[in-house]
Amino acid sequence: MPQYQTITLQNAPELTVLSSVRRGWISEIVWSPSGTTLAIADAAGVALYINGIGGTPTQILDNHAGPVKGIAFSGAGALMATGSADTTVRLWDIDPQSHQATERTILEGHGDAVEAVDLSPRGTMLASCGADRTIRLWNTEIGRQEEIFEGHDQLVSCVQFAMNGQIIISGSWDNSIRMWDLHGETQGTILGKHDDWVRGLQVSPGGTMLASASKDMTVRLWDLIDAEELHILQAHVSGADVAAFHPNGSILATGGRDNLIKLWDIHAGTQIATLEGHQKPVLSLAWNPTGTMLASGSGDNQVTVWGIK
Repeated sequence: MPQYQTITLQNAPELTVLSSVRRGWISEIVWSPSGTTLAIADAAGVALYINGIGGTPTQILDNHAGPVKGIAFSGAGALMATGSADTTVRLWDIDPQSHQATERTILEGHGDAVEAVDLSPRGTMLASCGADRTIRLWNTEIGRQEEIFEGHDQLVSCVQFAMNGQIIISGSWDNSIRMWDLHGETQGTILGKHDDWVRGLQVSPGGTMLASASKDMTVRLWDLIDAEELHILQAHVSGADVAAFHPNGSILATGGRDNLIKLWDIHAGTQIATLEGHQKPVLSLAWNPTGTMLASGSGDNQVTVWGIK
């Protein structure tokens, strides 16, 4: 793939469209840790674009019996997980040479649609959440459910590992963000609340900061060590759907129901750029590992990759 400039606070306003591709009913986009692959979850399954986006996907994974709603890679990129409206989670081994995926196992346990998945840094544990109001912890090495976390009283929309895999963070339509300590010390402690549904979460590259996006139109930044709110960003009219940290931790990208992508200086809590181009809500955002490209997925069925030529 071509080499592009690293995106910084200074040059972020120069971002332009590098490429785009049309897919149906996009729910999540994720880069592999190597940056080689862009995985797109949609109504047809998962499309893998390897070494470039555009045209026909390198591989389509259509094993699920319903739309795929979440994707996650392990830290080393050897394992991928997918969660679906069909109530299952599937684990995939990623070939180190071809970067293509082979199904390893099916994890069953959720009583309703799986909304999101995340893999621990080493890939040995998986967290999933869903419309059955639960968060489930799985051992990926033996394909077994280890624990069920209950506490949310509405659909659990998002889940992330944090603090080097020691805790799980969950967000729900009950407006709350909860912390689950895998050592059993804090089971479902409420970190904070939005004024409406929590639609998206992302933990910072260092694992100590959290961004949460809500239907209440705000994106909030949280310090996970001190369990306190740092900033409230008045982000997107009609609701914020997603937030994504730049790999160097200085920029936050957000997307929402105003069809816009906004870029923010994390530490100052100020907006530095707005990206326009999508015709419907921006539902997913993902920076590539080197911080030279930002991919966005929208309800307009378009995945767009942004960068500086």
